[in-house]
Amino acid sequence: MDLVRKVIKQTTCVTVPLVLLSLLVDWDRESLRFLRPFGNPDYMTVSIILGAVLGIANLKGLIWGLESMLGARQASAKLVFLSLFRLFILFAVIVALAVFSLVNFLGLLAGMTVAFVFLIKEGLKMAQKQ
Repeated sequence: MDLVRKVIKQTTCVTVPLVLLSLLVDWDRESLRFLRPFGNPDYMTVSIILGAVLGIANLKGLIWGLESMLGARQASAKLVFLSLFRLFILFAVIVALAVFSLVNFLGLLAGMTVAFVFLIKEGLKMAQKQ
């Protein structure tokens, strides 16, 4: 769980300034009109936060699936089921938010990317130590 704590800490340290920066931008300007097809630009800040939370939740779900697999007889079938279940939940949350226009996909992508970059970084550090 040390990996999760490091990823959460680093993701928070980058996401908070990113969110504060997105609060300063006037999303209704004519020059930013190209962002409209990606969702409501007014929800950019919330989408960045939500993307980071979903990225971390995805990591925790992956760890939960791997930990439950250890010691199981049919580990590969259980891992596949848990991975598909985790992805279904992630997809359902994103679709539900998109249906109600409560998310901006660029913000969601930015938040998830921050979480995944730090996951890869910390994973590579742990792999080098072993």
